[in-house]
Amino acid sequence: MSGDSTASNDWLEGMKRLRQFPFSPDGPFTSYGERAPDGLVTVGWDQNKLFPAYRVPSADGTSELVPFTPLAQFPPHGANGDWYVDNFTDASIKRRWAEAKTDPEIADRVRTLSENLTVPHEFRATGSIDPRGRIYAKGVVDLRDIRRPAFFGQAPWNEPIAAVDGMTSIVEVAVPREPFERQRLGLTDPIRIRGWHLAGKGIADGKGGRVRALVILTGGRSIETTAINHPDDNPAYWDATAKGWIQSAYPDAYRRSESWGARSWRNNYIFRFQQAGFDVLTLDKRGHGISAGDNDSNTNEQANDIFRALDSFETGAGLRMLTPNGALLEEASAAGYLLAGYASAKQLPVFLSGASQGCMVTVWAMHKNFVGGTDFERPSAGGLTAPLGYAIKGALVLAPFVGGLGYRPADESLLEAFRRSESHVQVFATSEIMAHIHEWPAVFIGRGLWDFSESLEGSFEAYREGAPAEGFGDGTRAAW
Repeated sequence: MSGDSTASNDWLEGMKRLRQFPFSPDGPFTSYGERAPDGLVTVGWDQNKLFPAYRVPSADGTSELVPFTPLAQFPPHGANGDWYVDNFTDASIKRRWAEAKTDPEIADRVRTLSENLTVPHEFRATGSIDPRGRIYAKGVVDLRDIRRPAFFGQAPWNEPIAAVDGMTSIVEVAVPREPFERQRLGLTDPIRIRGWHLAGKGIADGKGGRVRALVILTGGRSIETTAINHPDDNPAYWDATAKGWIQSAYPDAYRRSESWGARSWRNNYIFRFQQAGFDVLTLDKRGHGISAGDNDSNTNEQANDIFRALDSFETGAGLRMLTPNGALLEEASAAGYLLAGYASAKQLPVFLSGASQGCMVTVWAMHKNFVGGTDFERPSAGGLTAPLGYAIKGALVLAPFVGGLGYRPADESLLEAFRRSESHVQVFATSEIMAHIHEWPAVFIGRGLWDFSESLEGSFEAYREGAPAEGFGDGTRAAW
């Protein structure tokens, strides 16, 4: 696959470097006391550079260098305490930004960085290739117009998820505007987020029977549940001019895909969990796809939407749904329908999972449920509220950001503080998550070795913090 020949070399070079995790090729790559890398390895998409690597043996006696993402920041000499926790809380980064913004050079640099996540911003690709399933997400929507799993069973897509169309409901939940929309745009009307609910057959209860449980899956940045992703299209292509792997932009010249990643999201996550027996809920995040909203980046507010959806399942307030047999249920008539026989939303066993931006949403939701509030982008952000107390059994975090901003480049702490303080938008996890991850009942951390989300050491530290010697309160341990 080739890129658009009209694209400028500047754009190509920018895309090549967009996701590079900045570090010196001379190191250091790991913190003091950790084993030094065994060598350097060239990695392709989406980094296009040399990365440090450890030599990993195989059962047949051979070995290979396996690359990983190094640390982005190191504690200063003589630092006391848990530097990666103490210095990357919400209060800490806001204090640094208040000091740094008095320097015009720093302030300009951070505000320029903020343009990469300009607000308002939205992802709206669904329906751009095929008009079937195209809706005006901010308006009153006929739920029958939204694509169902069976749509993707047609040629040329032929996706396995079509097999569960008869178990799928289209769901819409009314939720309030977020701080940015209220404070900066003057919008106060509710918005509606939409997606799919798939009923499962239940999972093993350890006693020879089965029990219903819900997995709530939150997609990564730009993922739209019902967008077309052609099986012959690739996420990246080699560009000889830029001498690197470039992320494909859709719709491209072939006009076959509306967005990349949706096919894998539907079939390797939504479908697989349903086949394992779980009920599955996946909602396009606010500002994405078939969900309304004028901003796609506030992961804290997207986490709040998880609990708003659960509450609506119990009460019916703000809920509309189209059942598998085509019945339209609203408000009171929809109350309880998606609770799998449980009397209340807080009795329904729930697992949370998300990748990349969906991971940020997941970790905020876990913190809210087991520790307390995280509404740091509010103008009056202050003390924590009480834990929410839903029956969440664990989290699966993929392409993780759970380690916090200490494991990201230094400027991103200032950028996050700028967004929270001046735009009222909250994106990256601060270290409140790391400090309290041991209070979660269980967590599974999955990542690509050179995933740019955070350093490999940051993910391992989250694992260590989450699995102290005595384990979790219910006897379980974090899994890697």
